[in-house]
Order: sequence, then C-alpha cells, then structure tokens
Amino acid sequence: MEKSILYRKGIVSALIILFIFMSVIQSFGTIAKKSNKLIFSENSTICGFTTDFETGEPIEGAIISFFIDDDQGNHYDYETWSNETGFYIIENVAAGHCHEYGAHASGYHFYWKGNIDIGENETVWVNMSMYPFQPETSKVCGYVFDNFTGKPIFNASLVLHWWDIHSQLTYNGTTSDKNGFYTMNLGAGHFDVSVEKWGYIGKYSYQYEIGDFETICINFSLDKELIVDILKPKNGIYYKNEMIIPFYFPIIIGPVDLEIDVTLNSGIPIDHVEILIDGISKYNFTTEPYIYHWNEKTPLRFRHKLEIIAHRNYASDATKELMVWKFF
Repeated sequence: MEKSILYRKGIVSALIILFIFMSVIQSFGTIAKKSNKLIFSENSTICGFTTDFETGEPIEGAIISFFIDDDQGNHYDYETWSNETGFYIIENVAAGHCHEYGAHASGYHFYWKGNIDIGENETVWVNMSMYPFQPETSKVCGYVFDNFTGKPIFNASLVLHWWDIHSQLTYNGTTSDKNGFYTMNLGAGHFDVSVEKWGYIGKYSYQYEIGDFETICINFSLDKELIVDILKPKNGIYYKNEMIIPFYFPIIIGPVDLEIDVTLNSGIPIDHVEILIDGISKYNFTTEPYIYHWNEKTPLRFRHKLEIIAHRNYASDATKELMVWKFF
C-alpha cells in the first residue's frame, strides 16, 4: 500500500517538474521571438521621384532598387516601380546603411549611387534624375589588316567606348567582315575603339572628338602574337642548296636546307615547331635554329606542299604553307 502511494507521488512529482521545464522553455522561446522581431524591424520608408535630366518630365515604369545592410550584419534588397507621375515608394524598410541604390528605365542610362543612412521610423526622400540616351547620328568605320601579310582580318571584335555630351558612357560593338571592314554608330561626344582577334595583339585607338552627323575612319593593322616565316627556299631555282636564279616559285634540284623563322611577339611561349611535307610530319624542333635538311627523293612526285606549324599550349598556333617543285 505504501509502495503504491509512493509510486503515485513520484509520477505526480515528475509531471510537475516536466510542466515547469516546458514553461521555462516556452518563456525563453517567447523572449527570443520578441528579440528577433526587434532586431529585424522594418519600419522606415524610402520615396522620391524619377525624372528626365534634360526635360524634367517624369519617368514612368523605372525599376528602383535599394541595397541595405543593418547594424546586425543582415542584408536587404528592395525593389519597386515608379508610377505615371515618376513617384515611387518603398515601405517597411529596415534601418541601416544603404551602400547602393539606383534606377533602370528604357531609353535611359543606369542611375547608380550609394551611401545613405536610414534611421528607425524615418522617411527618406531620394529623387533620381536620369540621363537619356543620345541620338546616334554619327558613325566610326574602318578596316582591320594583318600587319605582316597586309591581308584583311575577318571577324575581328571591335568595341566602341562612347562618352556622350553628358559624359555618360555607352558601349557599342561589331565584327569586321571578310574585307576587314567595320562600322558602328554613335553620337556627339568623344570616343575610342578597341580591337581584338584570336592570335593577334589587341589595340586601342586614340580618343577622338566627334559631332553630330559626322563620320570618322580608323584603320587598324594588327601584329600576330606568333609569326612563322620560311626563309629558305624563296621564289627561285635552287641547285646544291643555293639559289642560282630568281623565279616565280621555288624549284629545287637536289637536297636543300629548309630554314624557318619563328617570331613570338606576345603571349604564351612556343612549345615546338613542326615541319610537314605533303601532310606527313617530318620533324619537331624544340629549340632554335629551325633548319631541316631535306634530301628525300620522290621520283614519282615533283610538286610538294611544305607546312610549318609553331605549336603553343593553351594558345593559338601559327602556320605557314608553301608549294615547291623538287627534282632528285
């Protein structure tokens, strides 16, 4: 009987302790929730107008963005749109430091600024006057050539950097056609042009001033990063490894030394230089001089294709080809 009473008392005591423990946990949870709400309070407002810099007219449909960090290290992104009067409003904003804000609208340059402090329960007015894109009434054009061969460079990438009358930067881009020709539109202001092509050293133009309805031509001659040239044979008749008379194309009688010149102007070093005759690899050079003694006899074939390839790892190669006639 006494054991039964003690057993029931133990159960009741355990339930009481469990109830007290759960009450304490719930109390701490409530405190944490309230503290969390206090830390992440968003009770401020940002508002303002977006207008055209030149006319002062309102800009409707501008996308407005604010990026804010509070004192606890939390980050907030806010976004809204301006109405038909150019007005926008963002409510329930967290207090803190706005490190960047801006506006984006069709027909206008991006508007970006920063460094605004926002206090608790504060209304901050931020007006944004946006620069419109200027009319592209003028153009820049020209040709892109290989400085070594004088041939046009196809598909070179050209980028126009144009600062308009409000010093707002606009980019334009194009590629050269099969004749090396390019053209790009812009308006009054000042500009420069850059050009790049795989395997070539890129170039920038000088900065030019341009007015409305004006055309400026700028040509580019690009140097290859890597150039291969065949020094021997040249156009002429060779006998006993020496040219005896110039001719319209190389004619070789007997053995001859093929002499190769490789110039690295920029970029990754050469890995090796390969000589191919009629598509068959004959030799790979890893150091200079690049001289191959060609004494192979081909009595049933007299016209041959010489191909020299300078190989580089993870960069463009350079190739030179030459058709020759060889006897004995």
